[in-house]
Amino acid sequence: MRDAEKSVFISYRRSVSRHLARSIALDLRAHGYDVFFDVDTVDSGEFDRIVLQQIARRTHFVLVLSHGALERCADEGDWLRREIETALHLKRNIVPVFEANFSFSAEARHLPESIRDLPRFNGIPLYHFYFDAAMETLRNRFLKEPEHAEES
Repeated sequence: MRDAEKSVFISYRRSVSRHLARSIALDLRAHGYDVFFDVDTVDSGEFDRIVLQQIARRTHFVLVLSHGALERCADEGDWLRREIETALHLKRNIVPVFEANFSFSAEARHLPESIRDLPRFNGIPLYHFYFDAAMETLRNRFLKEPEHAEES
């Protein structure tokens, strides 16, 4: 695997997903991935510019979704929304990781048009008891170049 293929941006809502996001970042780092995790990586400088540049520099965009994670996405200035929009625009390999209590059907009303396709991305359900198995699946199946359907 090329180095670029082992570069990951972790996107999450701090208020509901911070501990799970940190656990995912730690696991990926322990397995040789170059992980951007804002609270560990951003030092001085303009936060918004740094974050958006890091999405552009990384192959994979892991989106941690817990109950309530998308509630503020209706706000144009919401950071999680901006990160998702940027990843979609740049065609990053978007991998949602769904905490056990998350449901797209329950949170779909919070999705603005710009990120309405988010539920179409294949992701990984994550249950506390099966964390290691989910991380192995993330590393071995999802963190690779996505297969693109041939155009007719």
